Amino acid sequence: MKLKLLSTLLFLISVFSNFAQTSDKEAAARSWINEHSKELNIQPFHTFKLTFVRKGLAGETLRFQQMLNEVPVYDSEIVVNFVEGDKVAFSSNNYDATIAKIDTNPSITSAEAISISNKALNFKGRITYQDSKLCVVKKEQNTVLVYRVVTNAFDKTGSWEVMIDAKTSKILSQKDIAVYHKDKKKGKVKKVSQNTKLVTPNSFVTGSAKVFTPDPLSQARVAYAGNYTDNNDLTNAEFDATRTQVVLPEIELLNGVYKLKSTFVEIQDLEAPSKGLFTQTTPNFLYDRENDAFEAANAFYHLDNSMRYINNTLGIRCIPLTNSGVLYFDPSGVNGADNSYYTAGTLTFGEGGVDDAEDADVVLHEMGHGIHDWITGGHSSSSTGLGEGNGDYWAVSYSRSLNQWTSADAAFNWVFSWDGHNEWWGGRVTNYTRTYPQTGATYTEIHTYGQIWATALMKIFDVIGRTKMDRAFLEGLALTNSASNQKTAAVAVRQAAINMNYPCADIQTMTDKFNVAGYAMPALTMTMAVIANQTVNAGANNSYTIPSYATLGNPISDGCTATVTQSPAIGTSVAPGVYTITVTATSGATVVTRTFTLTVVSNLSTVDFVKNSIVIFPNPAKNLITIKGEFNGAENITIFNLLGQKVLEKAMISNEEKIDVSSLSNGVYTIYFNNIKVGRKFIKE
Repeated sequence: MKLKLLSTLLFLISVFSNFAQTSDKEAAARSWINEHSKELNIQPFHTFKLTFVRKGLAGETLRFQQMLNEVPVYDSEIVVNFVEGDKVAFSSNNYDATIAKIDTNPSITSAEAISISNKALNFKGRITYQDSKLCVVKKEQNTVLVYRVVTNAFDKTGSWEVMIDAKTSKILSQKDIAVYHKDKKKGKVKKVSQNTKLVTPNSFVTGSAKVFTPDPLSQARVAYAGNYTDNNDLTNAEFDATRTQVVLPEIELLNGVYKLKSTFVEIQDLEAPSKGLFTQTTPNFLYDRENDAFEAANAFYHLDNSMRYINNTLGIRCIPLTNSGVLYFDPSGVNGADNSYYTAGTLTFGEGGVDDAEDADVVLHEMGHGIHDWITGGHSSSSTGLGEGNGDYWAVSYSRSLNQWTSADAAFNWVFSWDGHNEWWGGRVTNYTRTYPQTGATYTEIHTYGQIWATALMKIFDVIGRTKMDRAFLEGLALTNSASNQKTAAVAVRQAAINMNYPCADIQTMTDKFNVAGYAMPALTMTMAVIANQTVNAGANNSYTIPSYATLGNPISDGCTATVTQSPAIGTSVAPGVYTITVTATSGATVVTRTFTLTVVSNLSTVDFVKNSIVIFPNPAKNLITIKGEFNGAENITIFNLLGQKVLEKAMISNEEKIDVSSLSNGVYTIYFNNIKVGRKFIKE
C-alpha cells in the first residue's frame, strides 16, 4: 500500500513538473515577441509574464500573460510553440493593445470583494469552490481594475463570476460561466435535498462495476422506443442485459469502506440534490439503472478510463489545474435539471429526462470541456462553438471506437445517443452539413455551431484513426488561446500533427477535410523532419546497401508533391565505416536539406545486431523513456522491478516507442525484450 501511495505522489509530481513556469526557451520566445511587436501592436507600457510552460509531444509551448503594472490583463496572452530547438513552429494570441494605462492599486481588499460577491449571489448552502483575483479588464470600452470572484455553491446551479470594480466596489457584471452540454433553457427540474460532502485520504485497490459502454441503445443497436425508454429511471431485463462488467483499476479503500476515488477522479457531493457518495463495504459497484449508485459508478468508470487513456496510453499530460490534479464529479447535481456542466476542475451531472451520468457521451462531452481548459493552462475558448465541438468530438471519438454502429446507421454520427434524439431533446450530430463560418441566430448558437468542428474532426478520425487524431486534437488545442475560433484551432491541430512528424498523407487529409468544412487552411510551408543518426549492421558479405531515407525525412508540402533525393544515392553499396548522408526535398522553388551520420558496423548475427542497436533514454528518467532499436519484427517488452515483480508490459509497434514511467516508484528497473531475450536497465528518479 505504501508503494502505491508513493507511486501516486510521484505521478502527480511528474505531471505538475510538465507544467512548470520556467523554460530554457523563454529568452527565445521573448525575442520572437519583440521581433513581432510592431505586427502585434504591442504598447510600450504592457509587459508579459511567463505563466505556463507545457512540454508535449508536439513541442514546448510557452504562455505569456499580458500585464499592466504587474497586474494581469484578464484572459489576454501570447502563445509561442517551439519545435527543433529554438525554432518557433506556431503562435496564437489574444493580446489587447487597447488596454489603457491606469492606476492598478485597489481601494478594497480581496476579502471585501468576496463579501460583496457573496451578498449579491445570496446563496444559502455551503461554498464548494471560490477564487478571487485582481485583474485588468475592458468594460464598455474602458480599462478597469477589478476583482474577479468565481463561486460555486451547493444550492446554486453553475459557477458564478462576479466582476467588482476594485476602486469603487461597484458590481460590474454577474454571470454563470459554467460550460453546459446543451442550452440551459432546456432543463427540467426534479425535487432536491441537501447533505454534506466527505473528504478522505488516498488508499487504492481494484474494484469492479456494471456500466453502459457507452449507452444501452448503442450496446443493443436499437432505437429509443418500447422497453428502451427512460420511463422515469425504471430498469428491465433489456437494460440490465446492456450493462458491461468492467474493472475499476483504482478505488479507495479506507477503514473497510470503498469509495469511487482514484489517482485521476473522485466523486464529490458538490451540488443539490444530495445523494451521498455511494460508499460501500464491497469493491463491486454492480447496480442497475434504478439505483443512483449506477450513475455514480458509470460516470466514474468513463472519466477514469478516459483520463488513463490520455495520460498513459496517448502519453499526453492532461489533468485538472485545481483539486491537486484530481477531477471532481457529482453524478447527481444541477438541482435536478436536465443538463450538466464543467467548471474549475469539476463536473456536475443533472437528472432530468435521461439521467445524464447514464450516457457516456454526456460524461465525456463535459470532460472534453475540462481537457480543453487544462491543456491550455486555463485559457479555453468558446468562440464559434469551439468548446462545444471539442466536447462532442471527445465523446464520439470514444463511442465510435467501440464499433457498435455501422456507417449506414443514423446513430453512427449521433452525439448523446441515449440522453438525446428522443422526447427530451434532439441531441447533436457529427455529419453536420453546414460549413464555417456561420451567420444567423440559430446557426451561431455555440452548441449548434460546434457541430461543424466535431464533424470535421470525425471525418479526419475516420481516415487516420482514433489514436493519431486524438493526439493531434489534444496537442493542437494546447496551442490555442481563450479567443481562438474553429479556424485557428484547425491550423493548430494540423501544426501539432506536423510537429509530431505525421506522414504527409495525414497532413493532406487534415488539410482537405478542414477545407471542406470551410476553414480555408493556409498553404503549407515545406518542412522536413530531422533525421537521427543511424547505426546499422553490414550484411553477410560485410557490406551495406543504402536504402531510401525519404520516410524518415517525411517532407511535408501542399499536395505531398515534394521529390526526395539523397547522397550517397539509394542502392549504393558501402563497407563498414561512418558516412554522412544528405537528404534533399524539393517542392517548386523550395529546397530543404537534412544530413545525418550513418554508421555501418561489421557483420553480426541478426539478433546480436538488434541487441546492439537498442538505446534507452533519458536514463535516469522521470516521466517518459524512449526505446529505440532496429527491431526486425514485432517486439514485446516487460518491465520488472528489483524484486522481480512485473510492473508494466507493452508491445513495440515501431522502432521508436515512448513509455510512460511516471507512475513507477523511484529505483532501478529491468526492461526485458521478450523476443530477442535480452534485458536493459534504467533508473526511475
